[in-house]
Amino acid sequence: MSTTNIITGSCLCQKVRYEVTGPPKMTLLCHCANCRKVTGSTYMANALYQKDQLHIISGEDVLKVYKDNNTESGNTVARTFCSNCSSPLFASGDSNRTVADVVAITSGTMDLGPSRGDWAPQFEVYCRNRREWITPVEGTMGSEALEVFGPSQVE
Repeated sequence: MSTTNIITGSCLCQKVRYEVTGPPKMTLLCHCANCRKVTGSTYMANALYQKDQLHIISGEDVLKVYKDNNTESGNTVARTFCSNCSSPLFASGDSNRTVADVVAITSGTMDLGPSRGDWAPQFEVYCRNRREWITPVEGTMGSEALEVFGPSQVE
C-alpha cells in the first residue's frame, strides 16, 4: 500500500496514535455550541471518514468516550478523547443511521504539517452559530444546521 494514502495522527501526549487510510468523505468546520466547548475555540475542524478507514495504533486503553446528548441536532454524539491529556480525537453519531458508519477526526490531531494544503474545509455547519467576527471560509458550502450529512454526502 502506498503511504501517500495514509495520514497519521495523535493526541497531545502521544499515548494515542492512529492512522487513516484513503481520502476523507468530507472536511468541515462545525460552529455548534458543543463543538466550540469541546475544543475551547471558535469552531471544530473535522475530517469525516468511514469508520473502517480509522486504525488505532496505540493507546486504545486510554481512550474515553463522552456521550454528548444535549446537541442541537437531537442526536447523541460519542466524543472520544485521551484520558491522559484530554485531546479530543474522534466523534461519531451512532444513534443516527445516516452517519452510523462515519467517524469525524479532529484535524488538529492529524500530522499534516504547515505546508500540507490537502486539508481544507469543504463545508461549514451550524453557521447560524458562527461568531459574528468570523467570516465564511472562501470556497466552502455553508449550512445553518446539519443538512450536509445527507446519505449522498457520506457514502
